[in-house]
Amino acid sequence: PLLLSQKFAEQVSANGEGNIINIIDQRVWNPTPHFISYTLSKTGLWTLTQTLALALAPKVRVNGIGPGPTLPSTRQTKEDFELQWQALPLKRRVMPQDISNAVLYILSAKSMTGQMIALDSGQHLSWYPSPPDAVAKE
Repeated sequence: PLLLSQKFAEQVSANGEGNIINIIDQRVWNPTPHFISYTLSKTGLWTLTQTLALALAPKVRVNGIGPGPTLPSTRQTKEDFELQWQALPLKRRVMPQDISNAVLYILSAKSMTGQMIALDSGQHLSWYPSPPDAVAKE
C-alpha cells in the first residue's frame, strides 16, 4: 500500500485532487487475540492511512473503511456466519452496498482525511469472548 500510494500521489497533477481509500477492519479499534498477524497487518495499514493523510495533503486525501462481518470466511459455515452477525449490537450483517455507499461519502466529503468509518454493526463497541471451538488458527 505504501508504494502504490506514493506512485498514485505522483500521478496527481499539481492542481488536482486525489483520494485513497483503504479497506482496514474495525479490529484496529477492538483487537482480538485470535487473529494476531491479521490484526497487526490491519493496524499497520491504519497507521499508514493516518500518516499518509498528513504526508500527501493537500493534494491527496487518505481515509479508510473498517467493515465488520460482510461475507463468511472460508472457515465458517453459513450458520456460524449468521451467529456471528446476530451477536452484533445492531444484529445485522454488513452489506457490500454499505461499503460502496461509504466510498461515495468519503469521495464527497472534501474536508475528510485520516479517518476510518467503521461499518461493523457496532462490533467495535463490544468485546465478547469466543467459544473455544470458534477460535481460528492462523
